Amino acid sequence: MKVLREVGLLTFRCIQACLRNPVFLFMGVGTPLIYLALFTPLLGTLVSRGSLETDHILTLFVPGMLPIIAFSTGLFTGFGIIDELRAGVIERLRVTPSSRFAILSGHVFFDTCSALFQSLLFVLIALPFGFRANILGLGVLFILLALLTLITSSFGNAIGVIMKSEDRYAPIVHGINLPILLLSGTLLPMSLAPLWLKTIAHFNPVFYVVNASRALAVGDFGAVSIVYAFLILIPFAVLTMYWATGVFRKAVT
Repeated sequence: MKVLREVGLLTFRCIQACLRNPVFLFMGVGTPLIYLALFTPLLGTLVSRGSLETDHILTLFVPGMLPIIAFSTGLFTGFGIIDELRAGVIERLRVTPSSRFAILSGHVFFDTCSALFQSLLFVLIALPFGFRANILGLGVLFILLALLTLITSSFGNAIGVIMKSEDRYAPIVHGINLPILLLSGTLLPMSLAPLWLKTIAHFNPVFYVVNASRALAVGDFGAVSIVYAFLILIPFAVLTMYWATGVFRKAVT
């Protein structure tokens, strides 16, 4: 109970800090909205040629963007932890009786809430464009998005603590983000890719989340991609948080 209380208090601290400058909550959907407005019209050509598996472009595109929102929200969180290190916030937390797991989890759970809020906002904005989805499927999808954010936020915070500098942190996260984006099939289905690219994509965990997202959005609960996504994300989340807690324990002792 003590750890849960500490996690709750530290998560609430992050929420309070965010509410003082709430614009960052909405910035995360900026890039997906640009894709929604400027990229989805280009997909119409593929639909007319029969290259896509569906005639409903938004059913393909919107669920594919949601994992990227979750992934990016968590991955780039290290910039914030570096700023807190520099400001002495982490140093002050170090002398409190709070567990190192709680110090990490406060940031991670806030990032998870932020990613889910941005994902919900993106879905609501897509509705006037004609997007429709299975409600229960979206509920299961948001569980996957939470797991994905747990992974990337734990990783991003831990790498931020290790690097301690935006100049060293930025090349790492940008170097990870672009290949993950391109190999996830979020912009275009990997069914359009050559065989060698499809093979590489199967080593990308986000690829399975994107496939599961599209299946859940249309209510296809029997899709094997959903099982794959959970089987990959659950142990990955546990291992990443365990490793990140160890990083915090060594750095914040």
